[in-house]
Amino acid sequence: MRIVSLFLLLLISCEKKQKKEDFYEEYNGMQLTESRTKTLRGNITYTFDLPDTLKVNQAYDIVFKFDSPFDTIVDPMVDTINFRTITMFYYNPIKVGERNEDIAFKAKDSILIPNKLFTLGNFKIEDKGKYLFFVVIHDEIMYNYFNDKGKRDSVHFDRIFEEIKKEVVVIE
Repeated sequence: MRIVSLFLLLLISCEKKQKKEDFYEEYNGMQLTESRTKTLRGNITYTFDLPDTLKVNQAYDIVFKFDSPFDTIVDPMVDTINFRTITMFYYNPIKVGERNEDIAFKAKDSILIPNKLFTLGNFKIEDKGKYLFFVVIHDEIMYNYFNDKGKRDSVHFDRIFEEIKKEVVVIE
């Protein structure tokens, strides 16, 4: 009886392993392609309301509004066949004029944006001086393609990037 139980257990575990391998086999041969903008400027039109002069440790809400060529294709995070995401990457402000090996663009945060009007809240700089404010908007559509049997056989990513930079002066 123990031998039969052991044999059944081995048979079931081998069958489960085979099914898991079959799952990945289903995606064997899927084609992935990508296109992206050649430049990081001039791809998305935008406005934002950050004053030229800021006060030390005062919080500002920066309202962004932008238009993308992808707006005519699909709205963000709605369609499941042609899925679009818009991500804003916000970087730590860099003090202008300081040369230091430790200074680099370091991402402070990123957020998925559900529409074309959004606010970066509670922005503040702790020391006076001249700073570079820096944000990147990454707009991406994932197009899914299916064969005649309804099985996804390829995915194409279309990406647009836009750098947003502004020098600001921070005073007491």
